[in-house]
Amino acid sequence: MQMLRAAHSIFDTEALRTRLSGLFEGLSGFEACRFFRSFVNDTYQLEAGGRLYYLRVYQAGWRTLAQARSEMALIEAVAARGAHVARPVALHDGNGFVLELEAPEALRPAVLFEEAPGADLVFHGAGGPKNADLYGRVAAGLHLALDGLPAFSDRPGWLGPDVLDRPLQVIGALLAPESRATFEQTVRRLHDLIASTPGLTMAMCHGDLNTSNLHFDGETATVLDFDCAAWGWRANDISGFARGVTLFRYPGDEATNLISSFLRGYQDVRRIPEVDYEALPAFLLTQRIWLTAVHLEGRHRWGLSSFGPAYLQRFCEWLAAWSPILDKRPGWLAARI
Repeated sequence: MQMLRAAHSIFDTEALRTRLSGLFEGLSGFEACRFFRSFVNDTYQLEAGGRLYYLRVYQAGWRTLAQARSEMALIEAVAARGAHVARPVALHDGNGFVLELEAPEALRPAVLFEEAPGADLVFHGAGGPKNADLYGRVAAGLHLALDGLPAFSDRPGWLGPDVLDRPLQVIGALLAPESRATFEQTVRRLHDLIASTPGLTMAMCHGDLNTSNLHFDGETATVLDFDCAAWGWRANDISGFARGVTLFRYPGDEATNLISSFLRGYQDVRRIPEVDYEALPAFLLTQRIWLTAVHLEGRHRWGLSSFGPAYLQRFCEWLAAWSPILDKRPGWLAARI
């Protein structure tokens, strides 16, 4: 009987534990290996000597070996500038940080990371604005560490001028004609707005500061997951937080308070240039459109129950609710310092 081709595979944890034994500097082996989560990439939690580590296994075709290595080089450069980041564990053979694992679908790059202490902040309830302020301060500190770094080679290009090209194809192909026309009009407008705005700051960006990817242990934060890090518009990176808190929120006081608090905290640490600040509404929409395209392109893995017609309908409703910020300055821009 012919074996069917696998689109995506999950490793047996005991087999993986054995496979990783002796591969990493300072670690002879692991006492335990647990499947932690699967989304864009797969994550396994490993235990050695009473400490936890996390193995990221990139999905096949998501990142090349060179791109994974470039990400590790960026993390090490940011750490050298004093930023608290979840660092990769070196391979004992001196070949850097990235190994390849043999999966049924393809060779998949993998990296072992130190644990990032703490947990994500929570942004609902009375403590939401305070946490948003704290998140903003840490995001600004990260950007200070990234400032002045050169463009790293072999990074994904999604933060650049073609950020909306692929989403236009992916999302547009799934929409009914009337919805597609409205969506394409919004995308063209965003493209023109960004292209006609001179002086937008270009720099290395984290790429996914979306209310997560910063673990807090008290007020001490550790940055993790530079998978989407790239050279691009800094305003786009700053807008990641707004994208995160509006994912299931519509315009209103709650969203305004959270985004305003984030921007105030951010600007207490790092000033946002005027041109970047005024571009934040356009980049909020750009961020959400990009994320929706990522989700829809991955629906063959994650399933139509999560990213099928109902998801697409919610996106269209979200876009209709938030697009007016392109014409009427949102209240959260009043947080300008």
